[in-house]
Amino acid sequence: MKTFFSKTILTVAMTVSLIVLSSCATDKNSALQGDMKLWYDIPAKEWLDASPVGNGMIAGMVFGKTGHERIALNESSFWSGIPHNYDDPNAGAHFEYIKKQVFAGKYAEMGDYIDKNFYGIPVAQQAYQPLGDLLLYFPDVDTAAVTDYRRELDMETGVASVSYKSDRGITYRREVFVSYPDRVMVVRVSADKAKSLNMEAAVKTAFTESITAGAAGELLIDGRWKNPKTDANSWNWLIANSNEQGLRFRTVLKAMPEGGTADVSDEKIRIAGADAVTFVLAAATGYVKYDDISADPAERTGQTLAAIAGKKYESLLEAHIADFSGLMGRVHLRLADHPDIDAKPVNRRIADLKNGGKDINLEALVFQFGRYALASGSRAGGQTANLQGIWNQDLLPPWGSKYTININIQMNYWPAEVTNLAECAQPLFDMVQDLSETGSRTAKTYYGIDRGWVTHHNTDLWRGSAPVDASRFGMWPVGGAWLTLHLCEHYHYSNDLAFLQKYYPVMKGSAEFLLHLLVEHPRLGYMVTPFSMSPEHGFQYMDGNMKKTGYVSPAPTMDVGIMRELFPAVIRFSEILGVDAELRTQLQDALDKLPPYRINSLGNLQEWVEDFENGPGGHNFSANFPFFPGKSIQLRRESDAPFIEATRHWMDGRRIGGGFPASWDICMWSRLERGDKTAPLITAGARAAANNLHRDGRNNQIDATFGYTAGVAEALLQSHAEEIALLPALPETWPDGSVTGLRARGGYTVNMKWEKGKLVSAEISNPNGGICNIRYAGKLQTVTVPKDSPYQITNM
Repeated sequence: MKTFFSKTILTVAMTVSLIVLSSCATDKNSALQGDMKLWYDIPAKEWLDASPVGNGMIAGMVFGKTGHERIALNESSFWSGIPHNYDDPNAGAHFEYIKKQVFAGKYAEMGDYIDKNFYGIPVAQQAYQPLGDLLLYFPDVDTAAVTDYRRELDMETGVASVSYKSDRGITYRREVFVSYPDRVMVVRVSADKAKSLNMEAAVKTAFTESITAGAAGELLIDGRWKNPKTDANSWNWLIANSNEQGLRFRTVLKAMPEGGTADVSDEKIRIAGADAVTFVLAAATGYVKYDDISADPAERTGQTLAAIAGKKYESLLEAHIADFSGLMGRVHLRLADHPDIDAKPVNRRIADLKNGGKDINLEALVFQFGRYALASGSRAGGQTANLQGIWNQDLLPPWGSKYTININIQMNYWPAEVTNLAECAQPLFDMVQDLSETGSRTAKTYYGIDRGWVTHHNTDLWRGSAPVDASRFGMWPVGGAWLTLHLCEHYHYSNDLAFLQKYYPVMKGSAEFLLHLLVEHPRLGYMVTPFSMSPEHGFQYMDGNMKKTGYVSPAPTMDVGIMRELFPAVIRFSEILGVDAELRTQLQDALDKLPPYRINSLGNLQEWVEDFENGPGGHNFSANFPFFPGKSIQLRRESDAPFIEATRHWMDGRRIGGGFPASWDICMWSRLERGDKTAPLITAGARAAANNLHRDGRNNQIDATFGYTAGVAEALLQSHAEEIALLPALPETWPDGSVTGLRARGGYTVNMKWEKGKLVSAEISNPNGGICNIRYAGKLQTVTVPKDSPYQITNM
């Protein structure tokens, strides 16, 4: 159907607009609704108990302790190492040989050969680093005698708070937030008895070079990254060693006491006899770009503090809440449940859920936590959300806490558009722009291709684009193409012509590289990527009388699925912009010659261009990319019926669990429109949450958090098939509820209410107006949405 996007595209194409990555779907400063609060009756004991705060650049984990507080600090650009080109200049000499041998069926041998001859220098990349800890000491507080303790995180406002009463009858209170408008962390400490606040504050880091007193009430911490030479652990092989002097940083802690004094000495700030004190923390590194770390952190922090000079706590708080709630307040999900459920602390609710209980309101909070983590961890001016978002306490974090782009970072941004946080994807767009530059160099060096750009399965702050780690993980030349699909999706949701004009060269470059990489398979006749892998899966095959395990082969299904998304998007965008007619023809010709989707001997979607036997696996979903997050296989397309049945067959064999596979499970069953299947998975996903609603477990990975949020949104709203599907996979356990502010492709915003599992009402709005197809409960209707008011639906 062509009506879905036709009118809105035309409207936007005729209007020259500014590049604004904002949904603008609801009033930015809408009234607070107070339905996103997490509260606890105990301080955090572990990292995964602490409350995360952040503004995309500075982040903290608030433990909420009483006598001795710890707020763990991060700065998004503070990474190990220095600017570095990972490309091996000799790798390209091996390309033709590897291609020839792979086509000859030497899969296992070429995996070993690639590890030795076709990888980056070094074969590992750098790691995201902790900035340090802000430490607060309260000598007058007897921790054992504290009463009336409450710790809270209001996800709607982005404010973490702690309150308790000491044995002296004094109630202490702290509020912590990280302001995006003012670029600082703010910590307010107060006591309800005049002149009774006595405390100390310090900042500790693993990389401190000096701690000095600055202006009145200021503590200056200067440092520089250097190899900490910590004991080796099992993750070391994935983090490159470096003995270089890396990024410089400065952290400034400024105290503004009320009714007392502030003294700076012995590397601490001492507050005496105060009613309250506001601490402001500014932090910066020397990072400018992946190839430039020449900025002066002292100058940067100085400018930040000068910009807020004279501002009171109330002013800082007001600006922060207006900004942060302007993001979080766009979407509200309400589910009917026990009215007194909020009277129980989250730590107890999580425990009850893990013991087999039910708590659908907690499931709604876990959904909102994914939005909260994105709004806190990814904002323009900061870095892309990494494997832990923006929060990391380890010098040698799991997998380097970097950017694994064969699923993890993509999943981080799945909820950005649909849950009305489009501008939070700007750091990802910036990273893709950078990678198009470093990846252009890699395309020439490794593949001899001077058109477009390539990035493989991992990157870091220095925008490494060469294959790294090992062939069983990283010999995957379509990682950059998958990232590019997020640029395509932003346009699909926004119809922002200026955005398209800016990023079209990046999209085109990704497609051009793959177009020139494709070669005809000598036996099968299809155009294929000559050697790649299905992340992160191996296969078994017979070589003579010997069964072998391989990872590298031509044209795994996921490669084909990504190209079937990217090539049509670039064709369409070139038509909108009126450019590259010849490229359109070439891309369409390539699409016609790609391997078709097939069903393997097990009745599932075939994962490789040949029906290999499954080998070692990890990601589990690679072959199903064309169905989700792709859309080249669709539920109601008649020609796709065999593939839909194969997808159902594969999904029926899945067990219910946690982690990022469960998040993808929710998305897959949602696309299959099975609310009976999404319900137990959504519960299982919430059951797998830690006390702070992050994912539980040793790795601190955040992809499952974001994937869960995207999966819930997919169950409630879909728009990938040129129609807006309302409640396509509503969980059976959510019979009554409402959601406001979800976004659909084409620039639409959707509000819905349902009772007893049935849609009661919906309204569809679009600032540009438009004609769209609406589907609910098997019925489809075409509606015209006016510019100035929402379209009301009550009779579907």
